[in-house]
Amino acid sequence: MDFKSACYETLIVISPTVSAEEKKKILYNVETFLKREGEILYIVNWGQKKYGLFYIFYCKILKTSVKKIAKKITQNENIIRFLIIKITKKSKYYLDERFNII
Repeated sequence: MDFKSACYETLIVISPTVSAEEKKKILYNVETFLKREGEILYIVNWGQKKYGLFYIFYCKILKTSVKKIAKKITQNENIIRFLIIKITKKSKYYLDERFNII
C-alpha cells in the first residue's frame, strides 16, 4: 500500500426492503470495489435497525480514492445512506484490539 494511504471507515445503509440475494450482491460489489482501491482491514455487520441494514468497512485506502468510492456507492439505489470518514491512529489501535487484529 502506498505511503499516502490512511485508514477510513465506510458506513453503508442498505434499504431494509431488499432481498437476501440482493443484499449479498450489494455487499459483494462494495467489498470488491474497496479491495480494488485499497485494503479492507475488517467488516462489521451492525445488523438491521429501524431504517435499514448497517455495514461498516474499515479500509486502508488512498485519499484520492475516497471520491471514487463515494461515486460508486451513490450509483446503487438500494444503498440509502453512506458515510466515509478518516479514522485516527488512536481509533485504529482501539479497533485492532477490539477485533483482535494483529
